[in-house]
Amino acid sequence: MSSEYIILHDSPHTETQAWEAAIETPTRKRTLALAKPESAFPDSGFLTPNAVKSLVEQQLQIYVQYGFGNHNPFSDADYADAGAEFTRHYADLSMLSNIVLKFDAFTLDQIALAKEKQTLFSMLSPEMFTPEYIEAVNERKITIIALDLMHGDDGIPAPDKIRRATLSEAGFQIALSNFVLPLTETLAHAPSLPYALQRAPELMQGILCHDGHICHQPTAERLHLPFRDIFSLCWDLN
Repeated sequence: MSSEYIILHDSPHTETQAWEAAIETPTRKRTLALAKPESAFPDSGFLTPNAVKSLVEQQLQIYVQYGFGNHNPFSDADYADAGAEFTRHYADLSMLSNIVLKFDAFTLDQIALAKEKQTLFSMLSPEMFTPEYIEAVNERKITIIALDLMHGDDGIPAPDKIRRATLSEAGFQIALSNFVLPLTETLAHAPSLPYALQRAPELMQGILCHDGHICHQPTAERLHLPFRDIFSLCWDLN
């Protein structure tokens, strides 16, 4: 039996039916999606199938874009067996989900498809972001979290530290997933971002944009745009 057959037939419905069902019968479950990266790196997935299974058991609805398994040591079939549902197009994935995880940066086209106040979680550093990109993000009041901005006292980004501590692609994938999973759980279950930040303070380091503002000072300075500290945005200090 091929992986494609397993994915297509083990899923409760096709992508079109999933879209129609979501419109006609909105689910109360919190939703999270794993988007296929543009990069060709074989270890560019955020969560392992075991991590996805854990989230499904916590009553989260997990959507995965077809081909996601081509970019890490696990297959699409492994994610289907873990309880994820699949959709082929990013547009459907985005509309069905509150939080979207993608290894590399979200493209401008994907930002244009985002729902207002959606949370987008990616790996890559914000050095590539342009004023046009930031404007598109802030128009929709999207929260962007960049894992590369999270680091310890040594200043080394978390992904680099994880990669240095592992010897294989599979080992890196598992270690990265173990790091990302509790952050994802906190974001998915928290009633608001301030609540999530109290439960997982390390998320503060990773927030690039939130609620129409740039929250990463080096990026704001590089682009000559206004900066707002995430702490002041989430809590009234007056």
